[in-house]
Amino acid sequence: MGNLTASDDGVGGIGGAPEPAGSAGTGFPGRVRISYVGADRMWAEWVAQQLERAGLVTALELQDPLTGRDLARALRHTLDGADRTLAVFSDAYFQAGGHDLAEWADAYASVGDRIGRLVPVVVGPCRVPDMPAPLTFVELFDLGEEQARQRLLDRVVGADAPAGGVARASEFRHPVRFPGEQPAVWGHVPLRNVNFTGRDQVLLALRERMTTSVTAVVPSAVHGMGGVGKTQLAVEYAYRFASDYDVVWYVRAEQTTLARYDLAALAPRLDLPVSQHLGETVQSVLDALRRGAPYRRWLLIFDNATSPAELRPLLPTGQGHVLVTSRDVDWRSSAEVLEVDVYRRAESVRFLRRRVPRLSEADANLVAERLGDLPLALEAAAAWLEVSGTPVEEYLQLADTQLTNLLGEVRVIPYEREVVMAWAVPMNRLRDERPAAAQLLRLCAFLSAEPIPVTLFTQAQLDGESPVRLPQPLDGQLRDPVQRGRIFHDIGRYALAKVGQHTAATAAQTIQLHRVVQGVLRDLLTGQQRDELRRTARLLLAAADPGDPEDPSTWDAYAELIPHLEPAGVVADGAEPAVRRLVIHLVHHLYRRGEFAASRDLAARAARVWERVLGEHPDLNDLNVHLANALRGGGDSVAAREIDERVLDYWRRRFGPDHERTLWAANGLAADLRQLGEWRAAREMDRDTLRRCREAFGADHENTLRAAHNYAVSLRMMGEFPEALEVDRDTAERRTRLSGANRQRTLLSVNNVARDLRECGRYAEAAAMQENTYAEYRRLFGDRHPDTLRAMKNLSVSLRKAGRYAESCALARRTLEGHSERFPDDHPELLAATTNLANDLRLVGDLVEARARAEHACSRFRHKLGDRHPYTLASATNLAVLLRLSGDPEAARELDELTQQAFRDVLGADHPYTLASATNLASDLYALGDHAAARRLDEDVLTRSRLARGEDHPYTLACASNLAMDLRATNERSAARTLEADTLDRYRRTLGDEHPEVVAATARARLDCDIEPPPM
Repeated sequence: MGNLTASDDGVGGIGGAPEPAGSAGTGFPGRVRISYVGADRMWAEWVAQQLERAGLVTALELQDPLTGRDLARALRHTLDGADRTLAVFSDAYFQAGGHDLAEWADAYASVGDRIGRLVPVVVGPCRVPDMPAPLTFVELFDLGEEQARQRLLDRVVGADAPAGGVARASEFRHPVRFPGEQPAVWGHVPLRNVNFTGRDQVLLALRERMTTSVTAVVPSAVHGMGGVGKTQLAVEYAYRFASDYDVVWYVRAEQTTLARYDLAALAPRLDLPVSQHLGETVQSVLDALRRGAPYRRWLLIFDNATSPAELRPLLPTGQGHVLVTSRDVDWRSSAEVLEVDVYRRAESVRFLRRRVPRLSEADANLVAERLGDLPLALEAAAAWLEVSGTPVEEYLQLADTQLTNLLGEVRVIPYEREVVMAWAVPMNRLRDERPAAAQLLRLCAFLSAEPIPVTLFTQAQLDGESPVRLPQPLDGQLRDPVQRGRIFHDIGRYALAKVGQHTAATAAQTIQLHRVVQGVLRDLLTGQQRDELRRTARLLLAAADPGDPEDPSTWDAYAELIPHLEPAGVVADGAEPAVRRLVIHLVHHLYRRGEFAASRDLAARAARVWERVLGEHPDLNDLNVHLANALRGGGDSVAAREIDERVLDYWRRRFGPDHERTLWAANGLAADLRQLGEWRAAREMDRDTLRRCREAFGADHENTLRAAHNYAVSLRMMGEFPEALEVDRDTAERRTRLSGANRQRTLLSVNNVARDLRECGRYAEAAAMQENTYAEYRRLFGDRHPDTLRAMKNLSVSLRKAGRYAESCALARRTLEGHSERFPDDHPELLAATTNLANDLRLVGDLVEARARAEHACSRFRHKLGDRHPYTLASATNLAVLLRLSGDPEAARELDELTQQAFRDVLGADHPYTLASATNLASDLYALGDHAAARRLDEDVLTRSRLARGEDHPYTLACASNLAMDLRATNERSAARTLEADTLDRYRRTLGDEHPEVVAATARARLDCDIEPPPM
């Protein structure tokens, strides 16, 4: 199908065959006009597509029979414009202009012989006006696509219609799907507004922009002031064009965190694994949308969006469509913006007369004039006029009087005057007739403008132990089911808020107050009233606290509380214990979901308030534990350490060294030390914490197992690999027995056992174990979960050490790709994956790419962590090997000398990393011809390595093999032969005859020792 373009007169053209073509055998002309109303645009496009495939030329004409227009004249214009006119008949077609069926019948009777050019295509059950002559109706509703297509062509084109199925995607630039189809995935979209009126030209313009783009998706943004109906427009677009999409998904975008939750909720509908880390799930969703797998055609609506800078990372790319609604003018430079203004006057009149049929056109025009055609104001006015039966003049006089009174109490911006004017009359009536309902609306003004679950108000009141006391009479009436129902009924009846189901997929009842109305309500209150209602809103939220942020079953409930934090002033309240506990739980929840920045920001803001209000208080220190976790998770271990040290000191003074909170704080501080490269201090702290946990909780308690896991990490960092293996094996066995083999924590321990085996030199055993572990991670969590990526990297290193270089390099490259999609450019996990690939590339002979990647990783580590962090030194060790192999042994020697000395200072002379660096330094000296110096260094390293790693460890054997070459170069041939024979014998027993290291040692090649930066 060709491009859809809008001409000045509202006629849309669809490009078809190069020359007009008629249908053979029937004499049917080739030019066909398709007349439709906006609600049936999809049917019009589908009909046009079928006719164009049959060789006809079509033109789309959007009918806009506005109130007051001469209907007969409009019909004559339509029928004169083409050889034949296909009119897409539905109830919407005949209701669009407010004309009754008799008026339509008279108009059709007035067109004379032109009526023979009309072919009605009926797309839904509808009442059709009497026609002045018999016509051939083409009824397409309740048919499948192929049946509908064949009937259309039989009736319009005739016997020579081309046979075959419907159009394939490759045949039309923008193939249109059959309107009877529905998206496979439909989520979070608010219920359709049955009173939606007009906006056909705006929706058509939006459709044109969506379907004519041939480049990467550019967001379409709907911009306008509050109350003009941006959300309603987006929702109508979703329903109107739903059949053209595989996926339609609605995202609440006013808060970035909430938008991330809504995006992540799409994952299971796309058959994607759901990670505990929200960011991982969001990225999986964005990747799937970009790839078009499993669905290529999608529509994502980001409603009430914040600034483009905040939302841009969440906007998908691919072959689908993005629709943004926003009041932020910055979207004009970031999207194709469609400005939405108030209704056109004819639309206002049509809307009012549709809602209130008794209104004359003059009365509707008068109301629209006084309310500035603002849809939000018109909705309130229509509801009042419909319910009350008040004459229009009386209503407007009353509204004017009450507006004057209200404007004496509150200042409003110009367009809010119309909202206040329309809203004041029903609100005052509600206050007089049902004060509890007015109280509820005022309370809603201090919660989110998103739908509020009714249970937020009712559950607290039905709980006899609830500390929440609402104002009377609201408190008492919410406890009575009958009175409660009347409250919500009256609010909905006057259209002061949306009451009922928010989406078709949920039975939960909600109440939603427009943000413009919320602002006016707040402004009409005294300062004391605002403070009291805001406090009540906070206590309601605290009463809804699920209570356990560690439990995944509570995560959805916590997510629903997040949008209410700001309007309720939750962060600013340090006085209420229940509210403080809610904040701590939300900070913890955000951290558990991997939302480190959101967790940090919420905790930091609350901590500043609590410090001022509470001073040194247990709740403040509980909060600070989670703040430190969030800082550490986001990479700021310096700030985390400062907080953790204060918290640990506080808990030691308050409870002593063995209390659970003290031990939690010690775990946190040790994690800070590990990230900062202070591995010795971390090991000692983790050892002490594990001992105290075993004494306090027993060996099987999860606190103890967590402490054991951390202690093994520190042991591994300090090069004490056999000890780490012993601790990890014990932890894995206990977790398997207590929780099962397939639990996430159990797999984490098993993954570490495989890493320990490799570091102990048991390469083949480690690789076999890790292959099984990695497969299990993929099965349970998918390919892009962070734990799966760590297991993937661990396997690639184990494969390299087992001598399977080609497999290892391919896996290392995929590992780096996965890390690149998940982590920022300077994240240690990503840089570790980069240096790991460099090591693999070196062993498969690609020294150029290997060196480039090693230099990049080393530079970024140095910038991120400093010159003397063990990660930086490990990457420098790997880079130095590549410098020597690339023909620059002098640069390699200089780098290795600095690195080896730094390792000695930071980790000690006998640490395996220090010995690996020294082994490589000896090879630099050998390459530079200083064989005696190489021999002296290798002799020292070999002695230390035998003690540190054992005589049969491959790194010890690599040093021994190199020393044999040193001895031979310094004319100690007998000693060289003896050492070489013993080394090769040990190598063969340890790795096997075919291992590449054994082959290299046999060929008397220098052997290098690389280092994998261990996960922290």
